[in-house]
This record gives sequence, structure tokens and C-alpha cells, in this order.
Amino acid sequence: MRIEVENKKIRERKKQEYVELVAEKEKEGMEARIEKISIVTANIVAIAIMIVVGLISFPLFIVVHGSDSLNIDRLFGFPGSSGFLFFFAIYVVSIFVHEFIHGFFWHFPCEKKWGSIDFGFNPKNITPYCHCCEALSIPQYFWGAIAPALILGVIPIVIGIFTGILFFVTFGLIGVVGGAGDLMVIWTLRKHRNCLLFDHPYEVGYAYFVPKTGGDE
Repeated sequence: MRIEVENKKIRERKKQEYVELVAEKEKEGMEARIEKISIVTANIVAIAIMIVVGLISFPLFIVVHGSDSLNIDRLFGFPGSSGFLFFFAIYVVSIFVHEFIHGFFWHFPCEKKWGSIDFGFNPKNITPYCHCCEALSIPQYFWGAIAPALILGVIPIVIGIFTGILFFVTFGLIGVVGGAGDLMVIWTLRKHRNCLLFDHPYEVGYAYFVPKTGGDE
């Protein structure tokens, strides 16, 4: 496991690791293709997800617990500005937890386990990240990609609806929205079969390896 603050040297190292992996797979008769994810589209999808999930979860909360249960003072856990600050602090922590969950699920199938997982912070985008240094099968990549949205999003919403704690529903909504990019990646996986996936070192998306004689599509 490496914990790092991204800089030019680290970016060059990632590119070199990718070049070496591509060369290795070419010797095995595979070629690399790239699946890019649009940042603009990801932001639009995030807004759409927030609207759809919000229109499902909050009305369902009201159905189960009554109209009086949707109290603005309970939305962030505590009333007033203290509630908002508390929620914001929890949200910031959850961003880092989100990346850890990626790494936790991806490290299991890796040959080097945690040794193949990089956690870092990108000062340019002011965001943490998780990078898996090994190529994974589609199911392995899928579960690592979707896990944060499930654990930080869907599960808190379900808990909130069952317990009547509105804070969990709000937190879960943000958790699902935070996984919008991951959900976009997962959506693209439907086009591929029997290939290996690798986090691309400098494109927003991933590389996938297919036989040179044909493909997986």
C-alpha cells in the first residue's frame, strides 16, 4: 500500500507502470483499449441521480413515518448551523472512506494484495483517490467500483427509512451521488465480456485488454 500526494514524479511512475503492463499483455496476445468517462456527463448524471433518489427516498420516508417526520431540523442530524457543520464534517470524512472502500474490495483479488493499492490526494483537483495497480476481471472491478455507493449510499438510506432517522437518508443520498462516476463506469462494463480492466493512470476511465485477433464486444 502506498499513501501519497500526487505530483509529477508519481504521475510519471503510474504512466510507466501502465506502459509496462501494456507491453506484458501484448506478449500474451492482448491489446489495450481505453474507455473514457466524460466529467461533464458525470456531473449531469450526479444531478440526475440526486433528483431521482431524492424523489424516491424522501417520499418513501414520509409514507413509512408520516408527514411530520420530514423535519428540516433533523435533515442534518442536529438543528441549526451546528447540524450543517456536523453533516459537512461527516461528508468530508466519507470522501476518504469512499476511496478506502474501493481499495478494500480491490485488494482481495490482487496478487500483491494491499501492495497493489495506492491511496493518494490530488492537489490539483483537491480530491483523494484510490488506484489499483493490477488488472482485474470484470466482476472483481465491478464490486470494487460499486461498493462505496452501496455502503455509503443505499444502505444508509434503507437504515434511515426503517429507523426513522432522517439524517441517514440525507447522508445516503449524498453517498449515492458521490458514486455517480463509479456508476457511470459500471454502466460501461455491460459492453465488455471476458476482459481485464485497469485503472488508467491519466485518463478519466479505464483500460481494458482484449485478444488482438478480435475483441470482447
